[in-house]
Amino acid sequence: MEIDYSPQSVPTAPYRQIVPDSSSAVLFLHGITGSAAAWFPIARSISQYGISVSVPLLPGHGTRWQDLNATPWSDWLDAARAELKTLSHTHSRVVVAGLSMGGALALALGAGDSPPDELVLINPALYIDSPLTPLLPVLKHFVASVPAIAGDIEHPDRCEYAYDRTPVSAIASFASAQKTLREDLWRIECPVTLFVSGRDGVVGPRTLRTLRSRLPQRPTILSLRRSKHVATLDNDAHTIAEAILQKVASADRASTDTPGVGE
Repeated sequence: MEIDYSPQSVPTAPYRQIVPDSSSAVLFLHGITGSAAAWFPIARSISQYGISVSVPLLPGHGTRWQDLNATPWSDWLDAARAELKTLSHTHSRVVVAGLSMGGALALALGAGDSPPDELVLINPALYIDSPLTPLLPVLKHFVASVPAIAGDIEHPDRCEYAYDRTPVSAIASFASAQKTLREDLWRIECPVTLFVSGRDGVVGPRTLRTLRSRLPQRPTILSLRRSKHVATLDNDAHTIAEAILQKVASADRASTDTPGVGE
């Protein structure tokens, strides 16, 4: 699959392409402090195969980090649920793909009352891997932001257009939601494909161990050996794109002629 990494006119803007004849759709969810740019090249490439795609810009993102400090997990989850509901009304099959915090949102959708058909997770975050995590509920009242966690990409020429600071209140909200989410993993019955970067500088190995032990069905685990955390823009991005395309293209073959997949 050819992936075009040339920038769009507004790098952080949401991207949505609905194909009338497509029975399948893919909902892409970006990470905390990031933007739709993290998924844009992959989503645009998949849409060219006649598959509907949606990459929303989650609340508090794509503007300035101060806006994210006023936006809790519940707002991000509500936005993801709303887009899943919209896609489900017009497509018989919806796959949700999530990066980092977007992977946590995907898991929350999978544990909900109206889950998607399948989840694809790229370096999902079920923990804030910092010794300061227990102090976040107090720390957020005294510290507005800390240095950025964004930009963990091996490839030198790609950018996720994320904030240059990490807002502490937003991270505190995320950490609180992660605890509940870890307790709800048993509710996820749809298939889960998990991509794990060998050189992830943001998410530690606890998430992988937790998913292995708590999901009702063992996830399919694939290693990304040439990528860091933001693997959707890194050296193994084509592997992620091809896996997603293969999951949705077969559902559309009865009505459309989907091109073959090749690197």
